[in-house]
Amino acid sequence: MKKTNFKKYSFLLGLILFIIILSRTNIGEIFQNIKTIKLPYLIFALIFTLPSFINKTLCWKYIIKQQGINYNLKDSFLMYCSGMYIGLITPGRMGEIAKALYLKKDGHSMGKSLVGVILDRLSDFAFLLAFVFFGSLFLLTVFQKQVLIFILGILIAIILFFIFLKIGLVKWFLNKVFLLFVPSKYQNSWKINFQEFLNDLKIYKLKHYLVIFLITAFSWVFYYLQMYLLAKGVGLNVPFLYLAISVTIAGLITLIPISVSGIGTRDAALIIFFSPFLIAKEQIIAYSALILLTVIWGAFIGLICWLIKPIRF
Repeated sequence: MKKTNFKKYSFLLGLILFIIILSRTNIGEIFQNIKTIKLPYLIFALIFTLPSFINKTLCWKYIIKQQGINYNLKDSFLMYCSGMYIGLITPGRMGEIAKALYLKKDGHSMGKSLVGVILDRLSDFAFLLAFVFFGSLFLLTVFQKQVLIFILGILIAIILFFIFLKIGLVKWFLNKVFLLFVPSKYQNSWKINFQEFLNDLKIYKLKHYLVIFLITAFSWVFYYLQMYLLAKGVGLNVPFLYLAISVTIAGLITLIPISVSGIGTRDAALIIFFSPFLIAKEQIIAYSALILLTVIWGAFIGLICWLIKPIRF
């Protein structure tokens, strides 16, 4: 019971952290930094959301096409972006499984439908992990000890993963990942066909994973350009590569379910990573607020898509 209550209210930890950060800053200066943002940078940053979403849609569309599931680009875009909106207004991973629900509505099993969702998320995670791993070498001159520990942690995780593969824990691992995307209270009632999920996963070969990785990487290029434009708009003078690595690690930290849309955790991470440049905390929090704005903007696009093509839960 206590564990359930902790999960239910764990998001408050991020909010508490955010309040602590705000208590040590000048809130007036934060608003002043936001008010003085250069609008052309902000506008172009928001525009970059669309090509990023289109690329992510193409990635998901390519994944499910290998399963023999075909939708035109318009419907794929509407289904993919609806998840952005649903993810913002619902708890847990309902935004992620929205795409699977569209497929289920059209007669595909939940096991088959979740293949695209999981591979899409794993491709993002694989790219971010690879980018942070190699990009962290760039940070060695700034954070010697911290970066080395981080790289060591990634290496240990990779080694453990391959040990799991060797000793026959693949099915167990995939089962855990599979259930990760389904809220616990729905797992029994939906009678998920895990075996069908495994069967469809065997369709994918190395060439498919390479294509998925490349499309994913292209999507993240737009995201990094978006983050760089926001930084320029608020007056942050941080090298592009360093900025990209910082927002990537901050993004990975926000995946820890202790905050709402990364509020608090993202701010703390960015303050730590930008500290070598002696940037005021107020300016960093203003930048973090603009990142949150892009999340809300993406959800607004998703709302429009959902209104055009709604799905019942």
